[in-house]
Amino acid sequence: MKGKKPYILLSLLLCISVILYGCSTGSSGSSDDSGKVTLEWWSHDNPSFVAANKKFIADYEKENPNIKIKLQIFPYDAMMQKLKAAYAGKNPPDLAQVFGSWVPEYAKNGLLSEVSPVDSEWVKDNFYEPSLGSYSIGDKVFGIPHEYNLENGGILAHPEMFEKANVEYPENWEQLLDVAQKLTIRDGDKIKVKGFEFVSSDNVMFTLFSLILQQNGTYLTEDGHLNLSSPEAITAMTELKKFVTDYKITDLLGFGETESQDMFFKKQAAMVIRGPWTIGVGRDNYKTDDFDYIPMPSFTDNPPYFAAESGWGEIVAGQSKHQQEAWDFVKYMAESDQAKFFNLTTLSVPANKSVAEDPSFLEEAPLMKASLDVLQYGQFIGEGIDTDYLKKQLNDNFQLIATEKLSVEEGLKKTEEAVNKMMDKQK
Repeated sequence: MKGKKPYILLSLLLCISVILYGCSTGSSGSSDDSGKVTLEWWSHDNPSFVAANKKFIADYEKENPNIKIKLQIFPYDAMMQKLKAAYAGKNPPDLAQVFGSWVPEYAKNGLLSEVSPVDSEWVKDNFYEPSLGSYSIGDKVFGIPHEYNLENGGILAHPEMFEKANVEYPENWEQLLDVAQKLTIRDGDKIKVKGFEFVSSDNVMFTLFSLILQQNGTYLTEDGHLNLSSPEAITAMTELKKFVTDYKITDLLGFGETESQDMFFKKQAAMVIRGPWTIGVGRDNYKTDDFDYIPMPSFTDNPPYFAAESGWGEIVAGQSKHQQEAWDFVKYMAESDQAKFFNLTTLSVPANKSVAEDPSFLEEAPLMKASLDVLQYGQFIGEGIDTDYLKKQLNDNFQLIATEKLSVEEGLKKTEEAVNKMMDKQK
């Protein structure tokens, strides 16, 4: 689920904070003479997240009268900055709801409480590996995710556009291209309605990686560096370029200005590959349910393999005086009943396997079927990758490739070199 991305300077800022302040035993939580413990919990202001979190607090405090949970809500960007400042100032909240890619630098700098060995085994057994990727370092687990964050596997589709064009939902790659061309509406050389849109801040990268994996290729070297010089990477990027230059089912208009899901709900695109969190965008922002979310065909005869980041979940500060109480609350939210409520309320993909495999979840959220059906084919995107930086490099170079200012090979090589240089600096 988006609306939410980390900043490139996180690693540097955290390192500075550790040097300046070190690790402390301070805490924002408190306890009074009666033994009642107050936990401070920070989260962002997504309305559905806030609704789920407030229900958790009310139910948990009722069952645990000795616990008081103080929820502080911040706009996404403000929360990111305040959290960094709070850790630097030796006064972080007891627990925080964070996006997975924020976690590694906090953990590596010794700022987080570790999930107990017993509980970490439970987490590893019961949660999908891609959702845990950023919350784990070696055998240690530093948080529990709510969300299996994926941008692949599903397509937003306008059924009335398919009906008007007299075409069916595609079941393989050839059909996808054929249907997308028939759905594309032009006014001269200008595209009025895109037949298929993947050009967005996230999906150039995620679609490229999925096409590489579906060819049995890899985008990483054995030592974890980016590898975009392989035949599979070149084939994948060449196909994405053709969407603009040959098939002419999309263009670059609006890239970086209008998110693809907004184009879809404004009926400027017939199909858009985007994560299932956009189902909620249609429901909440555009007040419509007149759309479908259909499976994205594989590029090859292989299953629809894809890469995923770790999504939203909870961490506990190593400086908290009430780490056990904080973890007890986090584990409560991670149990099946609460996890199911969170995922249904936020329309996020369950990180907890038992929720994703529960038939009643699909009965209550039928549009999630395309996503649930492919969870077994996902892999963690990779340790140490600054995905914001990688997306920026890929997006910039894809525009040069699609406008034929760079060859496919040149654009991929520029991306590979820039990202690997950044990775080596961070190490």
